[in-house]
Amino acid sequence: MSETEGQASFFKRERYFIDARLQLAVALPLLAILAVVAVAYVAAIYVLPGVGALDGMTAAETRSLFMHANIVYYSIAAAALACVAVFLMHRVAGPALVIERAVRALQRGEFEQRLQLRPSDYLKSLAAAVAELRSQLAEQEDGRQDLVRELAARLAANDLEAARGLAAQLGSPNGSGPATPLATDS
Repeated sequence: MSETEGQASFFKRERYFIDARLQLAVALPLLAILAVVAVAYVAAIYVLPGVGALDGMTAAETRSLFMHANIVYYSIAAAALACVAVFLMHRVAGPALVIERAVRALQRGEFEQRLQLRPSDYLKSLAAAVAELRSQLAEQEDGRQDLVRELAARLAANDLEAARGLAAQLGSPNGSGPATPLATDS
């Protein structure tokens, strides 16, 4: 396989409908707006007087009439699309911001912050995954705190062998063993 074929397959999308609910929520209102605006445009053509009524107008007057009609048409279309975009972005960008704040709190070690989205928001599966991660990290942190308390108790009792074992557990990423060898007094 050549390098360009590898790049082409890397950028090739295997599935176009990743989140059908979100994609339909975006596409259907846009198609509905397009249909309403098209019907309004066709209705405007029928409301205009017959072709003979335009015969009495100069070219500049006809151009001005069509220019104003198009401005109104495209203004209505733009306003409708803007409303749909704001509504949809509120349902997507809002949850994304909530999730980002929750992840930033996790980075700071703040495990008590709950992640709540509105019932009609999108990105719920991502929010659920972040909430699960928060729970797991909180459990790990609780376990580490327990080890630190136990280590402090062993050191206070001058039980150095047990303290070494606890320190080794604290030094490992998952608490199951030493991440690096501990220096010993030899």
